[in-house]
Amino acid sequence: MRPFRPFRRQGIFFAFLCQSAFLFPAHAENWNRFRGPDGLGSLKTENFPNSWTSKAYDWSIKLPGVGHSSPVLWGDKLFTTCASESTGEQFILCIDAATGKKLWQKSFDSKVYPHHKFNSFASSTPSVDNEYVFVSWTTKESNDLLCLDHEGALVWRRDFGAFQTQHGNGFSPIVQGEVVVVTHDHEIQSSILCLDRKTGRTLWKTPRDGSKPSSSTPLAYRPDNSKNLQFVSNSKSHGCYGVDARDGKLLWETGPDTLDLRSVSSPVFAGGLFFATCGAGGRGSRLVAIRPPPDISQKPEIAYMVKTNVPYVPTPLPVGDMLFLISDGGIASCLQTATGEVLWRERLDGNYFASPVLIDGKVCIVSREGEVRMLSITRQKMEILGLSKLEEKTYNTPAVSAKRVFFRTYSSLRCLNSI
Repeated sequence: MRPFRPFRRQGIFFAFLCQSAFLFPAHAENWNRFRGPDGLGSLKTENFPNSWTSKAYDWSIKLPGVGHSSPVLWGDKLFTTCASESTGEQFILCIDAATGKKLWQKSFDSKVYPHHKFNSFASSTPSVDNEYVFVSWTTKESNDLLCLDHEGALVWRRDFGAFQTQHGNGFSPIVQGEVVVVTHDHEIQSSILCLDRKTGRTLWKTPRDGSKPSSSTPLAYRPDNSKNLQFVSNSKSHGCYGVDARDGKLLWETGPDTLDLRSVSSPVFAGGLFFATCGAGGRGSRLVAIRPPPDISQKPEIAYMVKTNVPYVPTPLPVGDMLFLISDGGIASCLQTATGEVLWRERLDGNYFASPVLIDGKVCIVSREGEVRMLSITRQKMEILGLSKLEEKTYNTPAVSAKRVFFRTYSSLRCLNSI
């Protein structure tokens, strides 16, 4: 398919895209994508407890399937996905965030295929705006992206073709204003695509080299003093790269030597730097800090690189002028964001796939074994404030609102209110 050129009046499309970034702001109530607004893993919440028992949950529900996706929230509606490990059937649920009442549930036939023992058929987190929820899953024959309205009606569905990987997928779509962006990154010819959110029409498609498939979820980024919105993602084949939101033109990339192994975590922007990690076999290989070019005539700069005790799957968390890391094997680290100086390192119990989030100024980490730790971190030290148990394995990153936190496990979903 020939890439769509956004009208002959490209400026009109660009102006609309720039404005649309502010049409449906992901304000305090809306955890609208993987790791929340802007993918930063942070949202202002007050009076959240340090620990709790199973009796403290406002509600807890069993899901019709299993999976590792995270919930997303718009207003009082919570959306999540799961799937049947025996048939591949996909489920999309809308839940009342305050009561846990199921507002609707939709199911779609899919196929069973071999995936990594730590993956599932529902590992992609939805993205949501004020009208639609966008859901993605793959099989060996397809990469599906669906758009449903808030009442559960199917608006459109796209299939981007065969998805070849030995691990299964883990990337998530993002909606930005009037467009939705998704990657198709697998072992053969790959791409990043931008679609009209209302119609599913392809606006542009930028080819990417296939290699070790990436599960990186794109990030919307606007450079200082610029109207040019970019979408930034990670892959082994291209390192960290940015494309023009108007037409998908590649603006910059760090190159294939930047990330030497598979990229699963998502890019994070803090202190003028992008952060990307990679790894294999349950261990991180490197964290790279990238300074994006101030204009497209220049190249990105590698500010620094850390190669010890870095995460492979969990995405780093900015905390003030610090960067918090939790490795897959439970090594917590705190870096000075600007320089990469390691301020401290501590070993914690458990193993980790879920990304850390910031709740009420405290770092929340969830182990694969289902233990939730609330941490206080400073430049000098880390303190464990409390430990709570979800009583089921979970690789899922929590979702946060101003008054509630939602914990997803392999087969259930529960809500905890602030004090």
